[in-house]
Amino acid sequence: MDHLQKAVLATSIEPVFPFRGPPSTSGIETFRDGPFRDRRGAFRLSLGNDGWSRAGSPYNDVARLVQAEGLFGQELRTRLFHDVTRQVRVSCSIEVLPNPDNRVTLSDLKDASGLPRPAINFATDDYTRSAFGPALDVIAEIMRALGATPTIVDRDPQHYSGAGHVMGTCRMGFDPKTSVVDPDLRSHDHRNLYIVGASPFPTCGTANPTITIAALALRAASSIVTTLSQFQANASELH
Repeated sequence: MDHLQKAVLATSIEPVFPFRGPPSTSGIETFRDGPFRDRRGAFRLSLGNDGWSRAGSPYNDVARLVQAEGLFGQELRTRLFHDVTRQVRVSCSIEVLPNPDNRVTLSDLKDASGLPRPAINFATDDYTRSAFGPALDVIAEIMRALGATPTIVDRDPQHYSGAGHVMGTCRMGFDPKTSVVDPDLRSHDHRNLYIVGASPFPTCGTANPTITIAALALRAASSIVTTLSQFQANASELH
């Protein structure tokens, strides 16, 4: 799983001074749950603080002003400051349904060491992609409230980017037939193996996975400490 994303870029009337602080200054979480979820996926919004960086800004802005408009020196600095300080970006992250066909397996291709390369199968569904329309409608309202002028907005649900939040494939569960690790992230098949990270997620929701990963890591660590203590106690009895 991953979080599908779209971003709307706009120019505000007044300077908003991006790049001062974290890449995302805030988020809107109120669209994550409700009766709509029997029809479409949930989403959250991120208020960007990195200008139009995913579109290559401010580097592309410099190239455009130099190459297309022939600006140089103080004139370039003044125009660049004017344009970049007014850049606004609001993006949405869409919940992706877990799908047993989305998986990582071994392919027939081999790497330089003769080991099988991974085969990654990933596809989205209408339930997931149908959340883009409502998300973009909310972003449009935000831009209107800001008095910001958006660039061209791509509403095609087939066009999206990934968040790089790689989750799933080592599903957590109680049944070894339908999961890879138990609730403590301990492998069903290899009891001395713990898989810590986002891969045990059975679902992904809409939010960034980092805090959940940290919580699961603490849970796994507690289990590891208990297991080691039991092992040490058994070893002492044998001696």
